[in-house]
Amino acid sequence: MSAPERRPAPSGRIPAVPADPDIPRVDFTNLFDEDASFGQELFAWWMGPAWRDVQSHFAAMGESGALASPLSARADREGAVLQTHDARGERVSRVVHHPDYHRLEEISYGRGIVAIKYEDAFLSEHHLRRHLVGFGAAYYFAQTEMGLFCPICMTDGVARVLEMHGSGPLVEETIRHLTTRDVSQLWQGAMFLTERQGGSDVGANRMSARAENGRWYLNGDKWFCSNAGAEAILTLARMPDGPPGTRGLGLFLVLRHRPEGNARTILINRLKEKLGVRSMATGEVTFEETEAVLIGGAGEGFKQMAEMLNLSRLYNAVGSVAAMRRAALEALAYGARRVAFGRKLRDLPLWRSTMADVVAETFGGFVLAFEAVRALDRADAGDGEARRLTRVLIPMAKILCGKLSVQMVSDSMEAIGGNAYIEECILPRLLRDCQVLPIWEGTSNILSLDVMRANRRDRAY
Repeated sequence: MSAPERRPAPSGRIPAVPADPDIPRVDFTNLFDEDASFGQELFAWWMGPAWRDVQSHFAAMGESGALASPLSARADREGAVLQTHDARGERVSRVVHHPDYHRLEEISYGRGIVAIKYEDAFLSEHHLRRHLVGFGAAYYFAQTEMGLFCPICMTDGVARVLEMHGSGPLVEETIRHLTTRDVSQLWQGAMFLTERQGGSDVGANRMSARAENGRWYLNGDKWFCSNAGAEAILTLARMPDGPPGTRGLGLFLVLRHRPEGNARTILINRLKEKLGVRSMATGEVTFEETEAVLIGGAGEGFKQMAEMLNLSRLYNAVGSVAAMRRAALEALAYGARRVAFGRKLRDLPLWRSTMADVVAETFGGFVLAFEAVRALDRADAGDGEARRLTRVLIPMAKILCGKLSVQMVSDSMEAIGGNAYIEECILPRLLRDCQVLPIWEGTSNILSLDVMRANRRDRAY
């Protein structure tokens, strides 16, 4: 009997499939370079001669945005996981991210996406355009990764509130950790605001604060906690004997690892299964005798937290136009190569009309969002009129850009066709991520009421 034929062991590799020349491959190496006739022109105009000093930072974030594409896809697909207990059975409430999520942190935080706004060398020359540079460069990273863009937003927000209203060595240490480029030393920020019974009605919050021997302790539940594993958390709690509503809320800084053992009192009950922004952990959290630092007491706490809310709404608007821009870029690049009915898509009149609308709406949203950013820079410099303007412009930008992002990403998907509907393309993830933008940091109805109050009380118009 002859010996059986020995077949080579499988290599485990999938045979290469020749590229289909009929289906264009769309790749970007630097999203800033793709923006020469769009954002670059406006940033250069707004900044004047200072543009030369900061352009390299924008280019670095544009490169990060392009590098993020495969990392972001995997981090979103794998999502965050909650480790509730360690090997000894002790409660740990630890959020575990995919390694690609940590790589995203390195090419964003590590390249100064937050840090640049707090560095002395930068501020000595550019403090009057602090937010324009920060938001402008971050816009290129957000074109790919909306999940981590939320923690980036909140890290900046916590640092801003502490810079404006905090004091003392512990606050100073926290700001240093929030604004470092060394990812190994980074403390990420979060805002745990809403509770189960109230949601947007923050005045209904019940979480309580109590004082003992000069220290503060928090007890209660928070319902929708983005970046649930953050190291530095700003949260609102009801002060002892405080009045009802938002006036009775104090603002507290909770540090996960200060004092030692504080993390054991911050219980993450579960991570929410979300439609989008799945790379970032959103959880339900219980505080059980959690030690905290009082930043602002009754009558002040909610007002101070409003600074972080305003900044978060700006991040929301900028993230919205970033998603619109990335979707438009994908469609335009595809249309320049894809042939249908004997012509490139970009040469078909109806296709051109569709994309002209997308580009026009994206451009309008971009200008609105960054005019709000520029107003905040002027307000921080002491311009009272600009301060009043931000009360209207920021919520308006958040409302309009958030709603536009859903429609414009959808229209771009339609312009590409079926190839944009499959998960290997970035468009489905962008569309899922965009759905939260009209909801985060206040729905359109809530923000419309804010605009009305600003007009009535501050004559912000």
